[in-house]
Order: sequence, then structure tokens, then C-alpha cells
Amino acid sequence: MPIQVFAADDDSTGRTSFEQRAALSKRIKALRQLRKQVPIPVPSGLFGIYAFPEKGQGVAGINFQHHKFEGLIQGTDSVSAESVVTSAPNRFFGNPGQPPTLRVVPKSAEADVIFPFANFSLNDKFALVALAPLIRKKTVLETFQGGAGTTSLGTNTVKSEGLGDIKFGTIFRAYNSEDFKHNFIIDAVLSAPTGSIKEEDYNLTPANTMVKTRLAYGMQLGSGTWDAIIGAVYWGKEKQWGWGAQYLATVPLESENSQGWRYGDKHEGTAWVSYSWSPDLVSSVRLRGETQEAVHGIDSNIYGPGLGANPDNYGGERVEVGIGVNWMPAPANNLSFELLMPVHQDRNGVQAEHDFSLALSWRTGFF
Repeated sequence: MPIQVFAADDDSTGRTSFEQRAALSKRIKALRQLRKQVPIPVPSGLFGIYAFPEKGQGVAGINFQHHKFEGLIQGTDSVSAESVVTSAPNRFFGNPGQPPTLRVVPKSAEADVIFPFANFSLNDKFALVALAPLIRKKTVLETFQGGAGTTSLGTNTVKSEGLGDIKFGTIFRAYNSEDFKHNFIIDAVLSAPTGSIKEEDYNLTPANTMVKTRLAYGMQLGSGTWDAIIGAVYWGKEKQWGWGAQYLATVPLESENSQGWRYGDKHEGTAWVSYSWSPDLVSSVRLRGETQEAVHGIDSNIYGPGLGANPDNYGGERVEVGIGVNWMPAPANNLSFELLMPVHQDRNGVQAEHDFSLALSWRTGFF
């Protein structure tokens, strides 16, 4: 009798093991078929590049980005804080107590963004996309004494953190060649004004006092406006090689937000080449460029001889080169990393100089 019980248990275990292997084999076959219809894994910092081909399929994941700024740039030239506070005009000069030049400038700055994202196919042409950014910003400001001169009072750090602007929209698979070597995608996304534009912190003034004021435009968590993000993508592949290009335009749909300003129109272009060393390891090289207008309008609560209080000190041109790695530790799971370094900057007015950006992401597919 006990022998029969053990035999039944062994048979049950064997059936379960066989079913598990069969299910895994079926999933691997589906993944191989799916791989034929999507690009070779793209650089970590890219979104809206592809959609899965069948209803109910999709991608979910989380992305982390770190942006680092160090020093100051005026146009295309790196400049010192001392030269800026003795030459760069204060927009508010002429108002009571306002000096002729800037007296508070950033020494360094960092921005971290973590955002969960999802991409869900409605059918073989349309997919829904959404992401919700969580943002943390930090700037070290150096303050100079009085209305003139280069005597530094020291530094203080201002911070802001919270939910940014939530984005949602659709990806349209406009064209796929029969062998999926050439593909065109259209992105149509809305950005909702869910991020705060009233962030405050304590600032060190030229009079050597600490005063709580509204932070600069770049330290706010959102745009305060509904924005349209429209893009076009081409991607292709041949054996181990993949390549592609994307154009994105971010355009505010309102003339100003509730505080009287808006970000300038932004245009981005990127192109990349990737190579698959093995089925689970891909490397990439990317070139990215952007141009953006200065801030339009003015927030009357963002005021004083600080660099970030002037709407003209925003926007400009930047070109970056990125190198990246994608690793697939398990079927339908992808870890990717990318480092971006600026090779050209021509910024409006005077700004913090961009040093580098990092992107790290995890994606998982469901199908």
C-alpha cells in the first residue's frame, strides 16, 4: 500500500514537471516569434520606439535617470562664478534693492527621475502608453555679498521633490515591412500638469540672511501646462545589427500656466546603432540633439538677483553622445544602462553646465 502511494506521488510530480517544461518551451517559442517583430533592444533612455503586435501584449517597467550639472556656461563658453556676478545683468535691476548684476549662481545641480511606465497593445496598430515620474532636484547655490564685487558668502542647498507631470497617449504602428527590417511609428502623447510649480526653499541672500522664497523655474516639478508630445520613429534591423532614429516635439497647449509662465517649445532628435553580441547581450551607440526656447512669461514670485529667476536663462542647444548596454537575464526581461555625455552646448543666457546623464531601466514583456 505505501508503495502505491509513493508511485502515485512520483507520477504526479512527473506530470507537473512535464507541464512546466512544456509551458516554458511554449513561452520561449512565442518570445522568439515576438523578437522578429520588435527592434533589437534600444538604448535605455528611449521611449515610444515600438509596440507589440497583438492585442493584450505589452511592456511594463521602471526607469531611473540621473542628470548632473557642474559649473556655469554662457552660450558655448564655460565661465566662472566671479565673471558672471560682475558682468551678467540682473533682470530686476531698477527695482528697489536690486543690484545691477547677478549675485546668486548655481555651483552644481542634480536631478533624479524615477518613473514606472507601461505600454499595452489594443490591436496590431495601436498601443496605449503611460508613465508617472517621481522627481528629486537639488542645487547648490553660491551667494556673493552685497550689490557688487566677488566676495563669496558661501553656499546653501535648495531641494524639491515629488510627483512630476504624468504622461499618457498612444503609439501608432504606421508601417512594418513584411520581414520587419523597416518600421515606422507615430507617437501622440499628452502631458498633464500634475507636477507642482510652487516649490519653495530657504535661500541665502546677498545681505547674508536666510529667506524662504519660491524656487527657480528649473527647480519646479512640472510645467503647469497641458503639453503635446508628438514624435516619429524609424527603426530597422539586419541579423545582429539594429538602428533607428526618433524625432520628438514637446509643445505647450496653453499660453501660460496659473503662475503666468510656460516652458518654451522643445525639439529633440536622436539616432542610434546597436549590435547583438549574443541573444541576451546588446550594446549601443547613440547621438542625441535638442533645442528649446527660453521660458515665456514670468512668475512674479520668482524674483531677485539669482540666475534662475531670469526666464531668459533657459533653453538653447545641446548635443550628446551615449553608450549603452542591454542584458536579458531571463526571457522577456531586460536590464539596460546608458551614459550620455555632452559634446556641444550653446545655451541661452547663463546656465548651469550639463556634465553627464545616466539612465538605468528594467523592462518586462507580457504576451
